[in-house]
Amino acid sequence: MKNTKRIVIVIIVSLVVVVAGMTALKGIDRSASRSGIGNDMAFEESMSAGLAEKPLFKGLSRLSGELATESVQFEDATDVQVDKKVIKNGSMTVKVDRTDDAVGKISEIAKNNEGEIFSSNFHQTSKKVKSGNIIVKVPTANFEKTFNEIKEIASLVVRESTSGKDVTDQYTDLQSRLKNKQAEEQSIAKILEQSGKISDVLAVTKELARVRGEIEMLQGRIRLMDSQIDMATINVSLSEDPDITVVDSWRPLQVIKDALNDLIKSVQQFIDFMIALVIRTIPILLIYLVVIMVVYWAGKKIYNRFKKPE
Repeated sequence: MKNTKRIVIVIIVSLVVVVAGMTALKGIDRSASRSGIGNDMAFEESMSAGLAEKPLFKGLSRLSGELATESVQFEDATDVQVDKKVIKNGSMTVKVDRTDDAVGKISEIAKNNEGEIFSSNFHQTSKKVKSGNIIVKVPTANFEKTFNEIKEIASLVVRESTSGKDVTDQYTDLQSRLKNKQAEEQSIAKILEQSGKISDVLAVTKELARVRGEIEMLQGRIRLMDSQIDMATINVSLSEDPDITVVDSWRPLQVIKDALNDLIKSVQQFIDFMIALVIRTIPILLIYLVVIMVVYWAGKKIYNRFKKPE
């Protein structure tokens, strides 16, 4: 009988973990898509509520005794020591001789500095002047070198700017909350080991799934911030200067060909016009000629009839 009871408990716990975990992850994804790195205060208000404030945990405290209170050791953000974390960004607007050549050079510069072209977008105006935007990602250690090398390929630098955002405090706070949640997870796991009733097991399992979901969300935010810290962003807006745009190479044979084709087309158009003119005017001319001849003949007859004999 005892073995049967244990098997039933294990099966129910497994189902609850799966369902609760999926529910928690869906909620986390929606929350993560709406929240950015700067929403730390809102995250603190929604996630920092401890187990002690929940009616569920109050009921479970009778089963866990002093374990639930002593095992969760929360850390203050000041207790977590991290190196200075800075997100670097740069942007510039430049004029170049040829946009395609400039893009190739920027791509080579990024590659030589262990970076890459993150995105690009270009268009051509009615005056055949090509312009657009290109985003370069490079390791933060190579940011200044890459930025200066890109400037050197420009014929004119219209505008440039660089910035660095210190996110050390935000990063430290995320690390501290992650450790606290991990400690909370361990405490709940110990409570789960001591739970005997099925209702208590289900309640603790649900709470454990919630905490693990929050841990995954914090880890995701830390990974995102790490990627922004490790890789700097350079936004380059470039366009061709109409005054210095290089004209395509001169091809006299092609010019002669084009001129001959234009001449032939002009002669063909003239001949077509004359043919159309003749075909359209001949019937009208014939009608006019017949009318004139009839009038002339009739007039001559009348003239001869009324003419007095000499």
